Amino acid sequence: GMFATVDGISQRAPVHWSENVIGAALCFPYVVALDEEFITVHSMLDQQQKQTLPFKEGHILQDFEGKVIVATSKCVYILVPLPLEKQIQDLLASHRVEEALVLAKGARRNIPKEKFQVMYKRILQQAGFIQFAQLQFLEAKELFRSGQLDVRELISLYPFLLPTSSSFIRSHPPLHEYADLNQLTQGDQEKMTKCKRFLMSYLNEVRSTEVANGYKEDIDTALLKLYAEANHESLLDLLVSENFCLLTDSAAWLEKHKKYFALGLLYHYNGQDAAALQLWVQIVDGDIEDSTRSDLYEYIVDFLTFCSDQDLVWKYSEWVLQKNEEVGVQIFTKRPVEEQEKNINPDDIISCLNKYPKARVKYLEHLVLERKIEKEKYHTHLAALYLEAILQRKSVTTDNCTETTELLSKLRSLLQKSDLYRVHFILDKVRGTDLHMESAILYGKLEEHEKALHILVHELKDFHAAEEYCIWNSENRDLQYRRRLFHMLLSVYLNPGASDYALVMAAVDLLNNHAAEFDAALVLQLVPDSWSVQLLSPFLAGAVRQSIHTKRMTQAALGLAQAENLIYKYEKVKQKGTPILLSDKKVCQVCQNPFCEPVFVRYPNGGMVHTHCAANRRLNSNMAHHSSTSSNQT
Repeated sequence: GMFATVDGISQRAPVHWSENVIGAALCFPYVVALDEEFITVHSMLDQQQKQTLPFKEGHILQDFEGKVIVATSKCVYILVPLPLEKQIQDLLASHRVEEALVLAKGARRNIPKEKFQVMYKRILQQAGFIQFAQLQFLEAKELFRSGQLDVRELISLYPFLLPTSSSFIRSHPPLHEYADLNQLTQGDQEKMTKCKRFLMSYLNEVRSTEVANGYKEDIDTALLKLYAEANHESLLDLLVSENFCLLTDSAAWLEKHKKYFALGLLYHYNGQDAAALQLWVQIVDGDIEDSTRSDLYEYIVDFLTFCSDQDLVWKYSEWVLQKNEEVGVQIFTKRPVEEQEKNINPDDIISCLNKYPKARVKYLEHLVLERKIEKEKYHTHLAALYLEAILQRKSVTTDNCTETTELLSKLRSLLQKSDLYRVHFILDKVRGTDLHMESAILYGKLEEHEKALHILVHELKDFHAAEEYCIWNSENRDLQYRRRLFHMLLSVYLNPGASDYALVMAAVDLLNNHAAEFDAALVLQLVPDSWSVQLLSPFLAGAVRQSIHTKRMTQAALGLAQAENLIYKYEKVKQKGTPILLSDKKVCQVCQNPFCEPVFVRYPNGGMVHTHCAANRRLNSNMAHHSSTSSNQT
């Protein structure tokens, strides 16, 4: 049979009838045909044969006002189709999902729009559950989305996933025939695991969409339970991001599955930091088992570092410091600077750290070196602690281990760079020890440079350190101060009582390597007469170069100053009057000749004359004045 429009155009595929068709009628969406032995029913939607009825001796089959009438020579029959909804439900019951959906779509023209939309959504949902039961998860997910399924219908299949406080009631009539997942999978654990994985994926996708509106608590709580049960890595991601997990249900479930770290995150998200910390501390102490994080102690330290509850920080400060002083002190040193300045008194922290020497040093380093707090007590305290630690180690062994060397470096750096510690206090502690370098630095702070240089040269015999001493002590000072230090060092080397060859060579090296730092005239007065010119030739050459360089730089500076002065004078003249224009038409008011050079004299009355005319005029004027004076005397 062919379908054709009034224009004779076929827009559908043909249906296959037997050769002896007696009659045909349309009963949308079906085409009914009569032959010698059967009545056949084909769908217009997919051109498939849907039903066959044995019927012999039929003569007529026609459509009268929507009803199909078939007649024999003796009887007349009416064929009454089942309601479309009944047909669709029968197809779904037979798990013929595709046919049911095709029939439902085809029925759209015969059903009011609103009624059809409600019916079609329900059919999609039912079809989704059929596919779900057959583990066709991709198809099921698409049907659930298209049918706008209340996701709680799916969650309710899984025992205990919905919160106890949920008000959800399953759809009636039901969308499927299953009581729960156990019945659907018939206890097959592998199928059950696959179904749970699907639900995890589906809930994770829909939780941030409009599908979740109105029951986000049910979705997130169910998702948390699935993650916890499956030991899924996304459990922590869920809890550290925005979520709507119900505390009571979720906490009980996490505790049941021994997810104590995750339970702490749940408490933290709900503002119960004390409960969270209590759990985490128990895990670290071994009171309860949870291997989620191997670095849980460091995590707790980091958590306390950024915790705004000061009471909680102080409560657990002892615990973190007892575990590890150097890591635990970070709860004070790595706190946001604004909070440190406003809410925490450093003196209270130092008092707390008195039992933990390593932590105390770390905290004082934080105050002095990182925050740059300029308070004498902190700088002095830190220097004293460095010193005590060094002396304590030296009392045990005379060898400088790595820790001792590091402490010495820190102490020297602090003594050199800080001007805030009590120098005399530290110096008293250093006296009588072998900390000669530190003594020299301290004497330098007291401006007792001769003592400092004497220690470096005669006690330590460290000539390089002596030179470095002069350099860093004269930083940000003028040239004269720097020269004074280097001359002091030279005097120490050339002390009349010292005839050590090493000192002589050190003096020579000092002069030859730092010629620019010395006044050559004074040096020549200090050095022994026995020294040859060749010995000091690098120094002398450098001194001459420096002298010439200084002279040239002075001349250049003088020239620049003179040029600058001339510019200022020029600017001053410019500001005193208007410009004077000199052209070849101007003539000298004395000789009446034009100006050949751009040089002239201008009188207050505006008259301009040659310079030589002005000079002659002045000379004549003086002579006339002199003659007049002589005549008067006569």
